[in-house]
Amino acid sequence: MSAILLALLPLVSPFSDPGTSIGATPVRVACLGDSITYGAQVADRERNAYPVQLAALLGPGYEVRNFGVGGRTLLSAGDTPYVKTRPWTLLLEWKPEITVVILGTNDTCQGNRRRNWEHSAELESDALALANRVLLKQEEGRMILCSPPPMFPDSPAIDDQRRENLRSRAPRLERIGAALRATAEQDPRIEFLSLSQVLTQDMVVDGVHTTPFGARAIARRVAEAVQAPRTASIQLDTLPGARVSDFHGYRRHDFELRSEEQGPVPCILVEPQAPARGRPWIWRARFFGHEPELDRELLSRGYHLAYCDVSNLYGAEPALERWDRFHGLCVELGLSPRPVLEGMSRGGLIVLNWAARHPKLVESIYLDNPVCDFRSWPGGASGKRSDPDWERCLAAYGLDEARAQEYENMPLDRLESVASASVPIFLVMGEADEVVPPGENGEELVNRYEALGAPIEVWRKPGTGHHPHGLHPASPLLRAILRRAGRGVNPATIPIPSAEYRGTAAGWGGGTWWDQLEKLRLLADAHSGSELVFLGDSITQGLTGSAARAAQPGGERDFDRFHGERGALSLGLSGDRTEHLLYRIEHGALQGLEPRVIVLSIGVNNANAAGHTGVEIGEGLDAVVTALLHSEPQAHVLISGPFPAGPTPDDPRRRALDMVHTEAARLANEQRVTYLDLRELFLDEDGRPNSRMSSDHIHLTAEGQAAWMEAIEPTLSQLLGE
Repeated sequence: MSAILLALLPLVSPFSDPGTSIGATPVRVACLGDSITYGAQVADRERNAYPVQLAALLGPGYEVRNFGVGGRTLLSAGDTPYVKTRPWTLLLEWKPEITVVILGTNDTCQGNRRRNWEHSAELESDALALANRVLLKQEEGRMILCSPPPMFPDSPAIDDQRRENLRSRAPRLERIGAALRATAEQDPRIEFLSLSQVLTQDMVVDGVHTTPFGARAIARRVAEAVQAPRTASIQLDTLPGARVSDFHGYRRHDFELRSEEQGPVPCILVEPQAPARGRPWIWRARFFGHEPELDRELLSRGYHLAYCDVSNLYGAEPALERWDRFHGLCVELGLSPRPVLEGMSRGGLIVLNWAARHPKLVESIYLDNPVCDFRSWPGGASGKRSDPDWERCLAAYGLDEARAQEYENMPLDRLESVASASVPIFLVMGEADEVVPPGENGEELVNRYEALGAPIEVWRKPGTGHHPHGLHPASPLLRAILRRAGRGVNPATIPIPSAEYRGTAAGWGGGTWWDQLEKLRLLADAHSGSELVFLGDSITQGLTGSAARAAQPGGERDFDRFHGERGALSLGLSGDRTEHLLYRIEHGALQGLEPRVIVLSIGVNNANAAGHTGVEIGEGLDAVVTALLHSEPQAHVLISGPFPAGPTPDDPRRRALDMVHTEAARLANEQRVTYLDLRELFLDEDGRPNSRMSSDHIHLTAEGQAAWMEAIEPTLSQLLGE
């Protein structure tokens, strides 16, 4: 009954202020599904079910309704078909413009009580029938058919009986995904969206149903699909002699590029289910299919994947000629003239050389442990020598050993044209690579490209050699590529509520983020005269705990000792990131207060929990400061963080946060903003955490809290005019 009641009413987002208009004609988005859509077992379902979080991500231009009903099947012959429910009728009456379908989990059941899988041959026909009913007479309607999220039979939270049940059912999800993909191919208004990789085991409570974090992960992926415009597919079946096969669920076309000079050249094009607008593509230079995580992620977002064999040519002129012809063919077929170039290992040679020749035809460059100087590899200057490769390389360039040592047209010598076109480079690099040493290749590339003032983002992998290639997870790299192409957003800058719920010592003693938000609002009302406010995450919250957040004159805490007479408030919230603090600011975090000084420390959870890059976190900090300056025109913002993270200077989290301090220093040039770099307070001479940081290398000890308060005291005293 609760599911029906929810479907009867528009989804009034709890993220909108009462009475706020969301626009005259918001796009109607219906979320059709089973218990995963409904939000079964999600803590604070009314605020954390995936459709509710989807509404927050999409913003006021969309009206999202939850039509989820627990236990329902896609199969009409199943024991509880969705199309026989009341919400199904209500959905048809509402006539959504976009319908998101997540069904199939219950169709995997096959036992004494539920015998659904025996009807699996009807999956495709039933999915098409459902789509036709929704899209009837809707020329502009869209349906996004999602594969069911993964199951986790090894989840520690389930008993043996359920574990065996899920183990028998989980393999069937792939068959459901294939049926839904085939359905989508029959109507241009239908898109297929794979959710097979969207969850991790810690995002489910019983091997299937999501936590609020799992619901957030689904909502993010669906929001991407909803907001990504698609275009018509190109015709690849007409390629001469093309052989069609499967590449991780996508149609792969193998064919040959022929010329009298070089003979047949093996080529590959893999097409997405629905091409993104402009038909973007990623062009892999070598080792097709090796570590394909990024390729698969881009395919799922509408990119084509391409390959043209340049084996044993090492980026020399014959390789460039092949690539010129292949690029011409791809553009003639209808792909964008500006691909993303992907150079793994020796693939760096052809990628950088071709980009230097055609800088205006490159959207961006992804390099992974790239060879940037062939004297390093295969020549073995300090890397690993490969005699057969060295001989072939010299032959390709028409050089002998002596002339190779004097060669002055290496990719590293040709970066000016690429830099002048501001082509973004994304570099993944194993710092312990002995095959292609970074000092002669990746690091030298970084130094030269930065000196040219061109954009380059680097992911260094401490202790990692030449293998394994790739960034795992690939999401930060994926976001960077999409954002630079104008196809993605920075999650650290989008104001959204947190999905946090916790009861640990580092948390709130129970309840949800929303409960804490209400308590903070009541606290502000009770201390409306406070002139000093601390904003941040658990590090700020740790100054007082979650209960007694107001500084007490004569109190025993360092927060009391320094700020008791000032009546300071600690409004830090455990788990918060820049995007959550942005939401709090925009929805009255300081309502009723008029602080003269706001002490800000935020960003560590962006790096530690969300895996955001330093660039993303820096932009998030910028957005937070901008929001504070706008909402609190009387206040001065004192940036005193984020503090170091990780046990060593080369920890990726530490490096990301170090980049944030560069942005913080820039913000200090603004009026009403002061920045204090306090990192050295918490590190020893080797850059390792000292006794002022806790054993998790994130939080502060009592000694660290005292050092923090003491370090900012002179500045606070001056800003408060004491």
